[in-house]
Amino acid sequence: MTDLHKRVSRRSLVPHRGRRIVVSLETGDLIGLRLERCRQTEYVSIAAIYDYAVKARVVAERLAKRKAKGKLK
Repeated sequence: MTDLHKRVSRRSLVPHRGRRIVVSLETGDLIGLRLERCRQTEYVSIAAIYDYAVKARVVAERLAKRKAKGKLK
């Protein structure tokens, strides 16, 4: 694996609310998100995004399990 020593930026393919999203992997284990042609960047730590993704997966699995048991319609 390669360590991150400089910023790497990429644009999304699909527009969000009319503009594409620019994603930047920043040094210091941050991810920056901004709309294309806008200056304001929102930063989130990579650890926070990972924790959020795990929690979302667990919630989805629990919901699927409850639906399979017939407890939800």
